[in-house]
Amino acid sequence: MDTEANKRTVRRVFEEAFTQGDLDVVDACLAPEAVDRHPFADDEPDFRAHLKGNIRMLRAALPDLAASVEDLVAEGDRVAARVHLTGTHTGAPLFGIAPTGSRVAVEQFHIVQCDEGARGVRHWAYVGVDQLAAQVAVTAAI
Repeated sequence: MDTEANKRTVRRVFEEAFTQGDLDVVDACLAPEAVDRHPFADDEPDFRAHLKGNIRMLRAALPDLAASVEDLVAEGDRVAARVHLTGTHTGAPLFGIAPTGSRVAVEQFHIVQCDEGARGVRHWAYVGVDQLAAQVAVTAAI
């Protein structure tokens, strides 16, 4: 296993897809058979399509979305990442809440298993949706 190549793959998804909006990176970095083991993704048969949909939704609501990879550790075929997402809710509604203009920040933790070609094949995560929803909802209530 090339742990450095695996780390580059994971970093690309956050920096190029989330921050820059290049969704083709998702297809380049994740295998077609990739599976998301996130508890809310059990019924999603196509992880790549699901991830691109989530990125589109976040970028529409938070036009200045940025994903900063704070920690990236690899061993064998797995990469662990701590990612800090930030953005300003000035775009589309998020979780049914009209734009609030509030700045939001969420810390996420991801583990990605990579194949021999350094493409992600399995993903586990804590993505902080509850934190993001709470930050948007609290601002909307004020």
